[in-house]
Amino acid sequence: MRVVLSGYFGFGNLGDEAVLAAMLAALRPRMPATEFTVLSADPQSTARQHGVRAVSRLGPHAFRAMAGADLVISGGGSLIQDVTSIRSPLYYLGMLAAGRALARRSMVYAQGIGPLRRRWLRTLTGWIGNRVDALTVRDDESQRELAACGVRRAVDVVADPVFALPAAPPERAAELLGPPVRPRIGVVLRSWGDSGYVEPLLAAIRTIAGEAGAELLVLVFHPAKDQMISAQAAARLDARIVSGVTPQDMMAVIGTLDLVVGARLHALICAAVAGVSLIGLTYDPKVAALVRRIGAGSLLPVDALPAEEVRQVLASAWAARGQTRTVLLTRVPELRRAALRAADLAAALGGFPSRPTE
Repeated sequence: MRVVLSGYFGFGNLGDEAVLAAMLAALRPRMPATEFTVLSADPQSTARQHGVRAVSRLGPHAFRAMAGADLVISGGGSLIQDVTSIRSPLYYLGMLAAGRALARRSMVYAQGIGPLRRRWLRTLTGWIGNRVDALTVRDDESQRELAACGVRRAVDVVADPVFALPAAPPERAAELLGPPVRPRIGVVLRSWGDSGYVEPLLAAIRTIAGEAGAELLVLVFHPAKDQMISAQAAARLDARIVSGVTPQDMMAVIGTLDLVVGARLHALICAAVAGVSLIGLTYDPKVAALVRRIGAGSLLPVDALPAEEVRQVLASAWAARGQTRTVLLTRVPELRRAALRAADLAAALGGFPSRPTE
């Protein structure tokens, strides 16, 4: 049995590497004796980190990997959208079309679809979406986007794979950070536009941390893009910086926090899984969609806001962190089961017997 995984893998983005780790953790027990091949921007790093066969995501290497495969899986993440680049949807739709032509089966795995602003691209998405063997998305908004693109086949709404990612043992977080001696607040930043949101956000975080006697950590999810802004923030906040760790280690680190303020979707998902109160910075509609789905947490726009308004949101989230934890620990098991449904469908496409969802 041969399965090929296509996604934004090998670029050093911790969120996407967490998606891959979670997919493999769910698929391996459901598809024993299967060779998984990952299309990667850095095959050596991917093979080493995830224990898989990996080949270049470009050119003949990718096509040879797909030729004769039993299943080609595209996902997860926000792959098919034309906000950041037109190249992204063209590449991933092209890989799906190639997978359908070269492999026995093809599947979209827990993807976030859209926004798609170009009419011709929506038409292309609908045409390919109607022809894959299974189509799963991570939220209702993605299902509606596919319907608007003309997809008429069944679309299964599951959940982001990272909802089922196992964390490293708590001892690993202690190795990285030492034992917690006071409350901790984690900050996850990214460059966005002119990054005008950063100044009022850091001012408010300094105030809240001072009032709460909290330790501050800056967590870096995509070092190639976020390291500079994160280092600057860490210096301003007198905070420790956590960078270059595995997704499982970062999940364990986040589990030691009391609040996460994040401009990376998967930082917020990790917080939800760990039962940690969260504030999402709405650089993309997917952040608001996540907060709606988990039924807990707060939102702040990335547009520059007065520090006092930001402080009020942070203060409310801090005060409600115990209640938020209760909601999250009740809600997340359902989302974990939803995430694992995508793996069940993939196994069924591969001809493996069904198993109860964990």
